[in-house]
Amino acid sequence: MVERYKDKPTDTATYEIEGHTFIVTSHFVGEKNLGKEIHDYAFQRALNDTD
Repeated sequence: MVERYKDKPTDTATYEIEGHTFIVTSHFVGEKNLGKEIHDYAFQRALNDTD
């Protein structure tokens, strides 16, 4: 983690998707569209899984 973000708030959540457990730690360092970020990540994972 970048030193300048060490004092920013974080949140941890656990998700289970298709039998896989994911632990997500969010670091709140500015404004982002969370829905878009999750969509982009999922889309990239799907593309990688089809190779």
